[in-house]
Amino acid sequence: MKITDIEGIILRLPVVRAIGDGCQSVLLIRVHTDEGLVGIGEAHTNPLVSKAILDAPLCSVSAEGLRSLLIGEDPRDIGRLWDKMYKHSATYGRRGALMHAISGIDIALWDLLGKIAGLPVHRLLGGPRRDAVRAYASDLSQPDLGDTIALARRHCEAGFRAMKFGWGGLGQDPRADARAVAAIRAEIGDAMDLMIDIGVPMPLDDALYLGRAFADSGVYFLEEPLSPDDVAGFARLVAQSPTPIATGEKETTQYPYLDLMDRGGLRIIQPDVARVGGISETLRILHHAEARGARVIPHCWSTDILVAATLQVLAVQRDAPYLEFNATDNPLRTDLLAEPMRVVDGFVRVPDGPGLGITLNDDTIARYRWTG
Repeated sequence: MKITDIEGIILRLPVVRAIGDGCQSVLLIRVHTDEGLVGIGEAHTNPLVSKAILDAPLCSVSAEGLRSLLIGEDPRDIGRLWDKMYKHSATYGRRGALMHAISGIDIALWDLLGKIAGLPVHRLLGGPRRDAVRAYASDLSQPDLGDTIALARRHCEAGFRAMKFGWGGLGQDPRADARAVAAIRAEIGDAMDLMIDIGVPMPLDDALYLGRAFADSGVYFLEEPLSPDDVAGFARLVAQSPTPIATGEKETTQYPYLDLMDRGGLRIIQPDVARVGGISETLRILHHAEARGARVIPHCWSTDILVAATLQVLAVQRDAPYLEFNATDNPLRTDLLAEPMRVVDGFVRVPDGPGLGITLNDDTIARYRWTG
């Protein structure tokens, strides 16, 4: 079997707003083969940037575009192809958008391998430890606290047993944030896990204030209150905050997570399968975390392609506390699959069909395909 083409398709909502929603435009990747099988993946990124990386012509032996690099290769050789992409893009890559593109291709290759074998990806990864994962509703904080509380009420009614609010009105005034979180906790009760994602870096003293204040509201974790590069700051915050700290969604490859855990003291890390280097690199991160006793709760704010890929990984983890589930009303999240992912009694089932176990909705692709 040979790869005949790697297709990058940009999907984009008609109106894209300057808000903390990374699912307003996405890069769908399809790996085509000479036997008619097609692997599906997604790069969680700025899609135009990663599509350029996909389609770029040869510039030098260490600055090749990924599409031409893989055409003619056997798609079953996932590890070798991952290394080839990493090596032959080293001049302009190694991190960032390059790894986002590699992630999408890697996900598609695993999907393809599962289709070839007639098995779900989790079987190829050693077999599942669970067939469903508890989901938390992940939503945007609203400028008006009453609107955020209304969303919290809606998520409770939808059967979620945990929820997270982030960005939006948060991160401007730590005392206002503490009051807002206390009000949300009063609305949802003590049985519901509550996570808070600040999303934008704040001064360390403000993050320490929130770490202490949020403990009174029983916050499950405080996410990304500092710059991703402030590893020393995270070390101080983790050591002093009674509220657990989580971060890692912006990192790529396994190496920053070693820093976050070893120098930053992080006990909860959040790799995004469609950013860090795909399923292959996520597994390496899982092994590092497991050896250190850290928990992995992946970042998963995009389409159901990413949800399916993340579930395949969560199925094989020894410890899989939660699946992040984008709970916004966004057709790129809710309508991209012929059978969309659904939360039932607070859980999402792991797809058990071949590969990722998903089928794309061609009507949605046609409706939101962006050609510039």
